[in-house]
Amino acid sequence: MNQHLNKAPSAKVGAVLLLILSLAVVLWASDRMAAAWQFFAAESITQNMHKAGAVTDPGLDEAYMRLQKALARYPSNPDDLSLSGHLKELRAGQPAVVGREQRELLASAAGDYRQALQQRPRWPYGWASLLSSKDKLGQVDEEFVMAIHKATELGPWEPAVQIQVLRTGMRHWDELKRSERALVRSQMTGALSTQPREAFELARFYLRPDLICNAETGQPEIERWCGYFL
Repeated sequence: MNQHLNKAPSAKVGAVLLLILSLAVVLWASDRMAAAWQFFAAESITQNMHKAGAVTDPGLDEAYMRLQKALARYPSNPDDLSLSGHLKELRAGQPAVVGREQRELLASAAGDYRQALQQRPRWPYGWASLLSSKDKLGQVDEEFVMAIHKATELGPWEPAVQIQVLRTGMRHWDELKRSERALVRSQMTGALSTQPREAFELARFYLRPDLICNAETGQPEIERWCGYFL
């Protein structure tokens, strides 16, 4: 009988511990869901602004407010950090944002991208985003070189990565060394087969026929444009 009496308290303690553990799991899951909801709301607002072709201050304010709620719960989440950097870049691109305020926003965006890359160092879009902020800051330094190499190495066929490397590479062409110029050329070759229209628009904007006119594109508009330089 004593054995049965000894087992009863043990069973009760086990049940209580199981209940506590279950409640902890429920609370953790609820917290994760709340953070994810705020992130997806911020992302949806951002995507809608891009689709509409109109980045507005109210839209940026709403997206950033929701994202901050997600970051308050999980400050090291790489998705949240990447979106935070992107929103800061968008804010820095607003017409009324200039000078010191603009540079501080871009520097903060670069910081967000660096933190995200600490969690996901093999994420090509993270390196492309860091490259974007370095580009806008005009910082063609060792980190810039690392970013353009990593983005190209890890995501050579990713459309957004291709476009970012091409845009940045052509804008800073005179500051690039031979190895970085070779990366830009390789990205142009890839982009001409996957997104020739976008690659052509960049080459035309930066007047870089040397990067596009030696390739067989099969695109009449590109061939006509190249005809002016041959």
